[in-house]
Amino acid sequence: MEIIKATNIHRTFGEGDLIAHVLKGIDFTATAGEFVAIMGKSGAGKSTLMYQLSVLDEPTDGSVIVNGTDIIALSERERTAFRLNTLGYIFQNYALVPDLTSEENVMLPLLMKGLTWEEAKAQARQAIDAVGMHGKYTNLPAELSGGEQQRISIARAVAGKPKILFADEPTANLDSVSGQQVIDLITELNREFGQTIVMVTHEREYAVNCHRIVHMEDGRIIDEERLR
Repeated sequence: MEIIKATNIHRTFGEGDLIAHVLKGIDFTATAGEFVAIMGKSGAGKSTLMYQLSVLDEPTDGSVIVNGTDIIALSERERTAFRLNTLGYIFQNYALVPDLTSEENVMLPLLMKGLTWEEAKAQARQAIDAVGMHGKYTNLPAELSGGEQQRISIARAVAGKPKILFADEPTANLDSVSGQQVIDLITELNREFGQTIVMVTHEREYAVNCHRIVHMEDGRIIDEERLR
């Protein structure tokens, strides 16, 4: 079953003579439970494509259907609610609120979804435990290593049980050991729980456990490689 279907996606930035055509007619699909990596050199359009698929941006032209919903047809308010209730995000800079503790960062989207404080706290601690950070509930981000911050970011992304998890260069700011630990954790989410994952990476060794690698160059998909 297709959970993402993007057709003829174009994305341009700027106006007049300064227009940059970043995505050039891309077709992309992902099935439920699939782990897909998007790879390519810097400037290939990887992150821009992921932003279209993950409802963080809107294409200049084309259609995007996610979990059966026509994203282009949604109002901005509906898009915000859709992101909150359907999607999870892991960013390369962790995107943690510096003045909130680990559990408060994980609780934040849960509270926005309408959970009570106690419900959100219990669910947040369960997610933090699941990523191997038991006992780090009250630590501020500055008190954690980069790898630990990314684990909290993953806990926040999965605490609400999203249909699709998007990871944009999740190892970019980590050393090789911490990076591999984060990739192992993401892979476990897919293999053990069937989490649908779309991940942008430029490191092939981090994509070897994916079902499929989509290779991009100059705003186009040039090849697809099935691994399992």
